[in-house]
Amino acid sequence: MKEYTVLGLMSGSSLDGVDIACCRFYESEQQWHYQIMEAETMAYSEQWKTFLIESLKVETTEFLARDVKFGRYLGSLVNDFRERHLLKADLIASHGHTLFHQPESGFSFQLGSGQAIAISTGIPTVSDFRTKDILLGGQGAPLVPIGDTFLFSDYDCCLNIGGIANISYDENTSRKGFDTCPANQLLNHLSGQMGMSYDKGGSLAFQGAFNPALFDLLNQDAYYKLALPKSLSNEYVRQSFIALLDQFKAPVQDKLHTVVKHIAFQIAVSRVGSTGKRMLVTGGGAHNTFLVQAIREAGGFELLIPERQLIDFKEALIFAFMGVLRHLGRDNCLATATGAKQNCSAGNIFYP
Repeated sequence: MKEYTVLGLMSGSSLDGVDIACCRFYESEQQWHYQIMEAETMAYSEQWKTFLIESLKVETTEFLARDVKFGRYLGSLVNDFRERHLLKADLIASHGHTLFHQPESGFSFQLGSGQAIAISTGIPTVSDFRTKDILLGGQGAPLVPIGDTFLFSDYDCCLNIGGIANISYDENTSRKGFDTCPANQLLNHLSGQMGMSYDKGGSLAFQGAFNPALFDLLNQDAYYKLALPKSLSNEYVRQSFIALLDQFKAPVQDKLHTVVKHIAFQIAVSRVGSTGKRMLVTGGGAHNTFLVQAIREAGGFELLIPERQLIDFKEALIFAFMGVLRHLGRDNCLATATGAKQNCSAGNIFYP
């Protein structure tokens, strides 16, 4: 059996840092197996957070320079990670940091040059996982259903609660998946107004009161009326949801409480096409006990919270797996989830 050791890199919309997971994969009797060998989140400094935020509005030449600079930074994080843990890797699979996601216009862009990573580390690097699917008519998202299908088929559905929450499940023998709603982006934004980077355990939200008017306004957003396939962009979350929260007059803790209830409601609604109640929950939101309880109450789910390593690094793991599939020339994007004309093997491979 051929084994593959891959470093998966993921930078999410919550701007907490870069997730790095060193994963081992092998295939036996048409079944894929995985092991997370080492994993860490490299927290962003305030300077790097500002760098990523400001990259949304710089001139073209500066934007290109930042793509390379961030790629080299990712490469330096990989080198430090490998040196400390004495790791060797066959491949790097880097999601990068999404700045623009506009599939309706034919593009999505994740900052972090794959070629810069490959040169910095001396390891072949796969990046730009979304473009091919978009050019085939898909949303370029969600991408994790391929990993849910091959690595987590024991669950009825898989929910990841990051900056944006996404879900996948089997329906009529095909895998469906989509972004359900904004999640930690909203909670972190509101927590910042109270001098905290995030609401640990949902304690601030728990102390707030439910605001029916705000709840109704959030649920009336146009995104929820769209048919599948669909995906949320960071730009849309800022322009629609965060703008609404900033304009709405209510105590911050009440807004937090109501947003938690909104997230739980939208997750419950998203499950209408699936069967079974066993839901694997990962992502930063799985640590928010108030949110987890709200989801449980809204949908009557059997929520399965795995060990912390899988909670925090499932997306990095799946991007590592997507890198293996791309290396083998196998499909790693599912058209049933993204809406593309066909499945495809997506991602560009860069060599040192």
